[in-house]
Amino acid sequence: MEILVVDDNKDICELIENILLSEGYEVESCCNPLEFGDIIKKSKPQLIITDLLMSGYDGRTLTKEIKKDPATNHIKIMMMSAHPDARKISKNAGVDDFLTKPFEIEDLIGKVDQLMKPEFSGENPVS
Repeated sequence: MEILVVDDNKDICELIENILLSEGYEVESCCNPLEFGDIIKKSKPQLIITDLLMSGYDGRTLTKEIKKDPATNHIKIMMMSAHPDARKISKNAGVDDFLTKPFEIEDLIGKVDQLMKPEFSGENPVS
Protein backbone atom coordinates (compact mmCIF):
# COMPACT_ATOMS: atom_id res chain seq x y z
CA MET A 1 0.00 0.00 0.00
CA GLU A 2 1.21 3.48 -0.84
CA ILE A 3 -1.14 5.74 1.13
CA LEU A 4 -2.99 5.41 4.43
CA VAL A 5 -5.82 7.84 5.24
CA VAL A 6 -6.49 8.19 8.98
CA ASP A 7 -9.59 10.15 9.96
CA ASP A 8 -12.39 9.44 12.42
CA ASN A 9 -14.90 10.68 9.81
CA LYS A 10 -15.76 7.73 7.58
CA ASP A 11 -17.08 10.00 4.81
CA ILE A 12 -13.78 11.89 4.62
CA CYS A 13 -11.84 8.60 4.54
CA GLU A 14 -13.99 7.28 1.69
CA LEU A 15 -13.83 10.56 -0.24
CA ILE A 16 -10.04 10.81 -0.11
CA GLU A 17 -9.63 7.09 -0.76
CA ASN A 18 -11.85 7.26 -3.86
CA ILE A 19 -10.13 10.37 -5.22
CA LEU A 20 -6.67 8.84 -4.86
CA LEU A 21 -7.75 5.43 -6.17
CA SER A 22 -9.00 7.19 -9.31
CA GLU A 23 -5.52 8.73 -9.65
CA GLY A 24 -3.95 5.27 -9.60
CA TYR A 25 -2.66 5.19 -6.03
CA GLU A 26 -2.97 2.19 -3.71
CA VAL A 27 -4.95 3.54 -0.77
CA GLU A 28 -6.36 2.19 2.47
CA SER A 29 -8.31 4.12 5.06
CA CYS A 30 -8.55 3.79 8.81
CA CYS A 31 -11.56 5.36 10.52
CA ASN A 32 -10.42 4.34 14.01
CA PRO A 33 -7.23 6.31 14.73
CA LEU A 34 -6.31 3.90 17.52
CA GLU A 35 -5.81 1.14 14.93
CA PHE A 36 -3.34 2.98 12.68
CA GLY A 37 -0.30 1.38 14.31
CA ASP A 38 -1.30 -2.14 13.37
CA ILE A 39 -2.06 -1.09 9.81
CA ILE A 40 1.31 0.67 9.44
CA LYS A 41 3.19 -2.40 10.66
CA LYS A 42 1.56 -4.72 8.13
CA SER A 43 1.07 -2.34 5.18
CA LYS A 44 4.09 -0.01 5.39
CA PRO A 45 2.62 3.07 3.63
CA GLN A 46 4.80 5.73 2.02
CA LEU A 47 2.37 8.52 2.95
CA ILE A 48 -0.17 9.04 5.73
CA ILE A 49 -2.92 11.61 5.33
CA THR A 50 -4.46 12.40 8.70
CA ASP A 51 -6.79 14.83 10.37
CA LEU A 52 -5.45 17.09 13.09
CA LEU A 53 -8.37 16.65 15.47
CA MET A 54 -9.96 13.22 15.90
CA SER A 55 -11.98 11.77 18.74
CA GLY A 56 -9.84 9.81 21.15
CA TYR A 57 -6.62 10.62 19.28
CA ASP A 58 -5.16 13.45 17.29
CA GLY A 59 -2.86 13.94 14.33
CA ARG A 60 -0.10 15.50 16.44
CA THR A 61 0.21 12.37 18.55
CA LEU A 62 0.11 10.16 15.47
CA THR A 63 2.82 12.25 13.79
CA LYS A 64 5.09 12.24 16.84
CA GLU A 65 4.77 8.46 17.23
CA ILE A 66 5.62 7.85 13.58
CA LYS A 67 8.48 10.34 13.41
CA LYS A 68 10.17 9.15 16.64
CA ASP A 69 10.25 5.48 15.58
CA PRO A 70 13.27 4.61 13.37
CA ALA A 71 11.16 1.93 11.66
CA THR A 72 8.56 4.48 10.50
CA ASN A 73 10.21 7.92 10.56
CA HIS A 74 10.67 7.83 6.75
CA ILE A 75 6.88 7.83 6.21
CA LYS A 76 5.66 11.18 4.91
CA ILE A 77 2.70 12.75 6.70
CA MET A 78 0.19 15.26 5.40
CA MET A 79 -2.07 16.75 8.06
CA MET A 80 -5.44 18.30 7.24
CA SER A 81 -7.80 20.45 9.27
CA ALA A 82 -10.24 23.34 9.26
CA HIS A 83 -8.90 24.61 12.62
CA PRO A 84 -7.66 28.22 12.25
CA ASP A 85 -4.24 27.48 13.82
CA ALA A 86 -3.85 24.05 12.21
CA ARG A 87 -1.08 24.99 9.77
CA LYS A 88 1.13 26.25 12.60
CA ILE A 89 0.24 23.31 14.84
CA SER A 90 1.01 20.88 12.01
CA LYS A 91 4.37 22.48 11.28
CA ASN A 92 5.31 22.25 14.96
CA ALA A 93 4.30 18.58 14.99
CA GLY A 94 6.74 17.86 12.15
CA VAL A 95 4.45 16.97 9.26
CA ASP A 96 5.68 17.06 5.67
CA ASP A 97 2.73 19.04 4.29
CA PHE A 98 -0.64 20.50 5.24
CA LEU A 99 -4.05 20.63 3.55
CA THR A 100 -6.76 23.06 4.65
CA LYS A 101 -10.30 21.69 4.97
CA PRO A 102 -12.47 22.05 3.03
CA PHE A 103 -10.05 21.28 0.24
CA GLU A 104 -10.13 21.33 -3.53
CA ILE A 105 -9.59 17.95 -5.17
CA GLU A 106 -6.81 19.43 -7.32
CA ASP A 107 -4.97 20.64 -4.19
CA LEU A 108 -5.18 17.19 -2.61
CA ILE A 109 -3.92 15.46 -5.75
CA GLY A 110 -1.14 18.01 -6.28
CA LYS A 111 0.16 17.67 -2.73
CA VAL A 112 -0.03 13.86 -2.83
CA ASP A 113 1.77 13.76 -6.19
CA GLN A 114 4.53 15.96 -4.77
CA LEU A 115 4.90 13.93 -1.57
CA MET A 116 4.95 10.63 -3.48
CA LYS A 117 7.80 11.69 -5.78
CA PRO A 118 10.92 9.66 -4.95
CA GLU A 119 13.04 12.81 -4.94
CA PHE A 120 10.83 14.61 -2.39
CA SER A 121 13.29 16.03 0.11
CA GLY A 122 10.99 16.16 3.13
CA GLU A 123 11.94 19.79 3.78
CA ASN A 124 8.73 20.66 5.59
CA PRO A 125 6.93 22.91 3.04
CA VAL A 126 4.31 23.74 5.65
CA SER A 127 4.45 27.49 6.16
